[in-house]
Amino acid sequence: MDEMLRCFAENGYAVVEGALSPEEVAAINDGIDADVAAHPKEWEPGPRPGHVAVGCRAPELMHRTEALDGLVHHPSVASLVHRILGAGVQFSSLSFLRREVCAADPPEDIDGGDPICLSRQWHREYNGIVEGADRNAFFAPAIQVIYYLDDVDAGSHCTSLIPESAETKRQLPKTREGKSGWGEGVLRIDDGETAYVDPDKPIWTDSFGRTNPRRIGRVDVHAPAGSAVMFNIASYHCGTVRQTQRIRRTAHLMYRQPDPIFSRHALGPDWESVAAFRAALPKRSAIG
Repeated sequence: MDEMLRCFAENGYAVVEGALSPEEVAAINDGIDADVAAHPKEWEPGPRPGHVAVGCRAPELMHRTEALDGLVHHPSVASLVHRILGAGVQFSSLSFLRREVCAADPPEDIDGGDPICLSRQWHREYNGIVEGADRNAFFAPAIQVIYYLDDVDAGSHCTSLIPESAETKRQLPKTREGKSGWGEGVLRIDDGETAYVDPDKPIWTDSFGRTNPRRIGRVDVHAPAGSAVMFNIASYHCGTVRQTQRIRRTAHLMYRQPDPIFSRHALGPDWESVAAFRAALPKRSAIG
């Protein structure tokens, strides 16, 4: 555990391979397949330009199926989450995502030498909110855990991150001005136009015509099914979309302290507080 915590402090993320057993992975995928068959309208593709991704989120999904219950406090990551965020940390979000096959052509301007990369939409979660991050040694306002439910390698969609230490985050420019969409006047990192931008080729247009800053220094997280990628939500990350004939299924969970309640980071758009989100969950003991 100490090595994982050191990695998280120095890089803003850690990868737990073998977090889920093959049997757990199969049970989750089978459970989701059953829910898709029973509720097809709930799994219609969303409006993602250029490629297809489908998903559902809690609490509605967890009322329909118990397939994801065991992830909420899974022992492979629960102790790490508690060590990073401290006593009182609570589960605050869950979603399941399936990125479909994609046959689009890569852009002429290849990003970072990846010949089958189609898109990377880099972001700090919740517009870089760090309200409450100073309450722990890792400067983490919240943690996201992404469970890989398929094998992920250089030929498939993957999660990508830019390593960034807790100390670096403390020193970055901050602001409380402007609307973040996740709370009024909350503290957030203010470096969207400059962070990790390639000085020689600062702009990249992806396969779907979207133009964004070209960010460098990434790590593409390739790992077998059952792995958990846990990261500080204030770190730059994205889903790397590739030209591929393989789907990638993932479960995304978030954890944070219940305070500060005026900041809605690590919550879905329908919830004003962690307490409100938790009250809407099914009352099964596995959710706690």
